[in-house]
Amino acid sequence: MNECGICLGEWTNPVRLPCGHSFCADCLSGWKPKHGFEQAEKGQRKRCPLCRAALPPSRDQISEMKGAKLLMKNTSHPDYEDHVLRVKRFEAEYGEDWDGTMIEYDSDFVNLPMYVGIALNKGNVRAVLQWLSKGNIRERVNAKCEEAGNLGLLYLSARR
Repeated sequence: MNECGICLGEWTNPVRLPCGHSFCADCLSGWKPKHGFEQAEKGQRKRCPLCRAALPPSRDQISEMKGAKLLMKNTSHPDYEDHVLRVKRFEAEYGEDWDGTMIEYDSDFVNLPMYVGIALNKGNVRAVLQWLSKGNIRERVNAKCEEAGNLGLLYLSARR
């Protein structure tokens, strides 16, 4: 049976949790625990809507945390305190000893080549547009750079 436990409809972009339950990606990302983020600050993790098993972080949460850790290296950056807070929130919710388990999505993301990320950082928009035009733009616009903590092309562009 391919039924989402949240919307009770057929799965769209299914996400399988380590506990074995599957949900629509949008349903799971939109689902909020009863007390929201305050529970994470109290040391309580988000839980599966069906069996209440603790949820691992999503790929996006891990990317955000890794990106914040990279940016934390520059203590003089004006957003330094914000980056520290992001990492602390992640560690409060998942623990400092998080084992690397994460929510897996069925669809794989496109890898953003490091040279494209570097070109974007240097303001070389032409190189980025050339890379985008060589493939499926809808897939490539959501590309993520593994070497940079899975930061996405759109995220890197917005930071610029």
